[in-house]
Amino acid sequence: MDFKELETFVSIVEKGSISAAAAALGVSQPAVSKRVARIEAEMGASMFANGHKHSTLTSEGAVLYKAALKMLDTRKKARIQIAEISQELYGTVRISASSIPGDFILPEVLVEFMEKHPGVSVQVTQGDSQSALEDLSDKKADLAVIGSDRNLPGFTSLPFYHDELVLIVNRNHPLAARKYIPMEEIGGLKLVGRTSGSGSRQTWERVYKSRTGNFKEPELQFGHTMGVVNAVANGAEAGIVSRFAAQTSPAVAVLTFKPAVYRAFHLVYGLCETKAVEVLISFLIQKAEQQQLSQPQ
Repeated sequence: MDFKELETFVSIVEKGSISAAAAALGVSQPAVSKRVARIEAEMGASMFANGHKHSTLTSEGAVLYKAALKMLDTRKKARIQIAEISQELYGTVRISASSIPGDFILPEVLVEFMEKHPGVSVQVTQGDSQSALEDLSDKKADLAVIGSDRNLPGFTSLPFYHDELVLIVNRNHPLAARKYIPMEEIGGLKLVGRTSGSGSRQTWERVYKSRTGNFKEPELQFGHTMGVVNAVANGAEAGIVSRFAAQTSPAVAVLTFKPAVYRAFHLVYGLCETKAVEVLISFLIQKAEQQQLSQPQ
């Protein structure tokens, strides 16, 4: 019995089925079934009361589950301690980020980090805030950087960077000559915005409702911020985007809401399984403090 088999067994129990465990581990269902079969053959007992597709443990399975958790935790701690002793930082760190941090913040800070730690490789995947948290929860990522503050049980969430949501219009639009606009004046505009899983969409809905008492859903929605910017650049009437993204296209004019709409990006992480993850998280927190971005100006 090896650690992969133990991880598979624990995943089936926690996810509730072989199919869910296979998806979380990134392997096929037959591979998961074979690992369970090897465990049962070695232990000489069935682990699940109703077959492998269920998470109901037998008495023997309950004993192994508790033991497996302890063994996996011991391995985790040993990895960290060994890395600290060797004082060599190496390994891979997986980051799942929403679009704005992934496009505009992480590239700069990660280049600096990797210049200091050439033995570390960093993999960044991008989606919306919801998918980033799902990656973290499913152990497909070591940390997440998202556009909203969402409570994920068992994980730490810290303010990382601050952003501002703005209105963009095509340069030919009558509003293009203005610099500021109250949110109450945009009710008649046909808006382009993000899909519901994004942090910017959630911030927009909350602030718009609090200021106007109404709900305004974008008529055209994109899963990535640059889709919104490009749509407005190509003739759509108006869009709600991050100021980071708004400044990338000369074809759009940027209007600041009055009062301004700020939001915080958040760094979300759980137990640091390797020294590389721990050091990168500390580095990101330090960068935010150095930039004095704990509060919008």
